[in-house]
Amino acid sequence: MEDSLLNQPSTSNEFADVLTDTFTAWLENLKPALEPDKNIVPAGKDAPPVGELRFEGTLRVDCYVTGRLRSLTGTLFVSETAEIESEIFVATAIIDGVMHGDIHATERVELQSHAKVFGYIESPALAIQPGAVFEGQCHFLPSPFPSAAALDREEKQQRSHSDTSINAKQHLASGARDEETEEVEPFAAVAAAI
Repeated sequence: MEDSLLNQPSTSNEFADVLTDTFTAWLENLKPALEPDKNIVPAGKDAPPVGELRFEGTLRVDCYVTGRLRSLTGTLFVSETAEIESEIFVATAIIDGVMHGDIHATERVELQSHAKVFGYIESPALAIQPGAVFEGQCHFLPSPFPSAAALDREEKQQRSHSDTSINAKQHLASGARDEETEEVEPFAAVAAAI
């Protein structure tokens, strides 16, 4: 038992030498990964440009981000702790942090109570909660989805159009059967149907 390494006195220099050698070897293994131009992967033809992040679904940002953020159908959520310096192209943007840059949304933009947005917003719908700060310009786009009022209007127009054409056809049919009624010109009946 007395020959055990634990029972023998050690010098601090031996431990320091072993630690230094281990650290140096570890650092040498890292050097190839740290050297520029050696680990560059060539971008394919569909790869986004440098500084652009493309995503699908929902992306939550909790940190500092620069560069473009882009999604055709996705939702971007910028949390209270996030700060973004970017141009954003998304379907829906929900901002609760700090945003410097432009937001282009095809569906809607929501500024939550802790949001601070400095830039341009382009969207069919914008909701700003009390406490949010928005400094910039906003341009409202036409909605990609028809509103309930627009659908009701369109339905009423289709019903009245079909009722008018039915009445015109009935009028033509009754005029052809009744010899005493004056003759209706087809052009006038078509014009009445419109």
